[in-house]
Amino acid sequence: MLICHIILFKTLRMKSLDVAFVKQQFPVFQTPTGQTLGFLDNAGGSFVAGAVIDRLTDFYRNYKVQPYGANPLSSRAGEAMDLGRQTMADLLNVSPDFITLGASSTQCFNTLAQACVPLVKKNTEVIVTEQDHESNIGGWERLCQQQGATLKFWKVDPATGELALEDLEKLLNPATVLVCVTHSSNIIGTINPLAEIGQRVRSVGARFVVDGVSCAPHSWPNLDELDVDAYVFSTYKTYGTHQGVLVVKPDFLELLAPQCHFFNTPYLNKRLDSAGPDHAAIAALAGIGDYFQALYSHHFTDESLPLHQKARLVSGLMHAHETALCDQLLRQLNTLPIRILGRSTVENREANISLTAAKVPSKTLADGLVAYDIAAKNGHFYAYRLLQAMGVKDLTDGVLRISLSHYNTSEEMDRCAAGLRELLKNES
Repeated sequence: MLICHIILFKTLRMKSLDVAFVKQQFPVFQTPTGQTLGFLDNAGGSFVAGAVIDRLTDFYRNYKVQPYGANPLSSRAGEAMDLGRQTMADLLNVSPDFITLGASSTQCFNTLAQACVPLVKKNTEVIVTEQDHESNIGGWERLCQQQGATLKFWKVDPATGELALEDLEKLLNPATVLVCVTHSSNIIGTINPLAEIGQRVRSVGARFVVDGVSCAPHSWPNLDELDVDAYVFSTYKTYGTHQGVLVVKPDFLELLAPQCHFFNTPYLNKRLDSAGPDHAAIAALAGIGDYFQALYSHHFTDESLPLHQKARLVSGLMHAHETALCDQLLRQLNTLPIRILGRSTVENREANISLTAAKVPSKTLADGLVAYDIAAKNGHFYAYRLLQAMGVKDLTDGVLRISLSHYNTSEEMDRCAAGLRELLKNES
């Protein structure tokens, strides 16, 4: 594994992301608004790659019928859906049998929580964190209430919003059956040490569930290295259609209560399918594979690699570009009269920055940036409990969140910083 990392590092060291080529893959950048707007609300949902749009419209135009029938339209629809599912499996290097596609990550978590009824009983305990998006808290809280189990919160440091491993160790005990953690916070951006957390979870025989929604857009999930029982992320934040992806380890899946029609129980990929998502949206997921392939072929030469390795190499270029932009922006934000929630440097964080000003509402900042052709947003972003813990008073106004993607540019960082500087000029 170390050799692979060295090879990856050497490969990436010699290359940088061709942002102009990236922009050619997104139709939005060919529109008047797309050519002028600096879109910095990517944590809420990324732009959709043209390859995804092409597959979606092809489905709706040419064979939007009930799939898996003998007639040519129905057969083609089924083939397109199978390709979408298989492409997602190839990108993650897992069997499609262990992927559940849902309408959203929130739905995937709610479904998973109900499937955990056989594990979560009276006198058992579930641990969630204050740092998480509500998707990875609420379902577990309702399950514990329903089953008479105990829900414990792994609390954050109010000053930093970060989690301490020693605090988790104090919560873990033989009654713990599940620990649910975010891969990275959608507010403070810190990337959590999943390997170290997982070791402690395994020590008490508990299962480990991870919300990867905020991290996946910045670092494509490497499930070969992440020793987790379930991993969830959103494809509408990774350049695709509005889907949630739930990957469950085989030995964990065997313990879960099926959430499907009883006659679908024998089919592993349908076992947690509580409500089949849009057929065309599933088929369009193949376009995410097309997108990674296009970027890989533009930047690299060895076409013999499997798709998941190509995606990881491309993701490395994306991550390096985003990190450089994030560093550029943070350096300028650190000169402003604001509070940055979380780390003020790029160390161990994703390109996702949240901030508040003492006297200027977050909504005023978000609205004011529009005049500078910058799109950002304010609110609690479903991390309500984290903002509460960090002392944010007005949770409706919340924080201003600036979230980057690999198609953003250095000029947009400067424009965003200049806009905030002007909007905060009277702040003392």
